[in-house]
Amino acid sequence: MFSIAPPEAANHLCNQDQLLISGGSPTPTICGSSTGDHMYIDAGLGQSNPIVLSVITSASFPRLWRIRVTQIHCGSISRADQGCLQYYTTISGRVRSFNYNTVGGRQLSNQDYSICIRNERNFCGIQYNACPDLENNRSRAFTISGNSNNPVPTMVGGGGGGASPLPPGNSPGCISDWLLIGCIRSADRIPPLPGCEDRVCGGTFSAEAGMLAKTVQSSVRPFRLYFHTDGVEAPNDIDNRGFCLDYVQQPCTNGF
Repeated sequence: MFSIAPPEAANHLCNQDQLLISGGSPTPTICGSSTGDHMYIDAGLGQSNPIVLSVITSASFPRLWRIRVTQIHCGSISRADQGCLQYYTTISGRVRSFNYNTVGGRQLSNQDYSICIRNERNFCGIQYNACPDLENNRSRAFTISGNSNNPVPTMVGGGGGGASPLPPGNSPGCISDWLLIGCIRSADRIPPLPGCEDRVCGGTFSAEAGMLAKTVQSSVRPFRLYFHTDGVEAPNDIDNRGFCLDYVQQPCTNGF
């Protein structure tokens, strides 16, 4: 259970409450609700620098948290790879951004971290889908940039490659807020497109610019996602929830 005051509405900054973790590998500042989420912190080999968890609060809010802390031996197979803030060890599962919620969650600003999925034996690729959204008529399971109160297409790449024409207030390419997955392609393309994409943003999850959500796949290993947001949302990025993706690792016999 973890629930503290959410980020403010304009730029999604954690101005009222913050969870800060210091003394180990870099971690983003988070706030809002992140029940069920986790972080792996590299503490190093020494004993003189403890990991410090600080919950900073201001004003009134019905806060509630319970944080489980587990130490992992340096040689354990459960230890996350270096640079992985989040680490998943199953063939299939779900990854999501902090404070994700399709109804009232707000994508947190100033996020920079990696999400890693352990590559299981005899699995050479991975597929991702946006999670089901049962609360909204139009899915908000992947809303990273643009005004998510309106339909927003997939945008890909770092500058060009956006859908055209774009709704007002949306710019082509993923420059400010984006999710990076190594060399993703649409899984339903036969034969597959010769090129691939790394950055994806907008309000529709796909490896191709447009309004149609698709399953994407990647054979880049290790399986890793990198999430970046800057410190500005308004006026172009409005009510974005972040992302929630279901993943399934693909056997080496599936063309990978």
